[in-house]
Amino acid sequence: MTNKFIANGEIITTDMSIEDIEFQVQDALDESSSGLVKFRILELSEKEVRMVYIRDFICADPNKHIISDKDMAIITGLGIAAFQPSEVGGYPIIFPLNFIGKNFYSHITAFIRLYKLLLARENQGVEHIGIRTYSDRILMQIIF
Repeated sequence: MTNKFIANGEIITTDMSIEDIEFQVQDALDESSSGLVKFRILELSEKEVRMVYIRDFICADPNKHIISDKDMAIITGLGIAAFQPSEVGGYPIIFPLNFIGKNFYSHITAFIRLYKLLLARENQGVEHIGIRTYSDRILMQIIF
């Protein structure tokens, strides 16, 4: 059975090769991030995908279970304004948003709910989504 997931706005299927997935997502990332983010598949099967986004900019505190506006935009491909409050010119699609330093952030579970909704639009159910943000990368696991 073929499953779908979203990586930087690209709808990816688990029957694609790792090379094709990485090329398609990296091409989209190069356009949206000017080459500051690299994408790699760590594991791929019909039941699970593990991926990593490696960033050239420091974003999150790995000791907190939060995800920044930039990271949410990288994963979904929706653009950073979707994760910023209207007071700063955004159109927030996630709640609650908090402010730290120069970034807005949300709790990872709030973002996972949004990601599951995006997958539901593609008629894709998931059993588990795990996200861990580090200062230089985002690790993501989806179990179908």
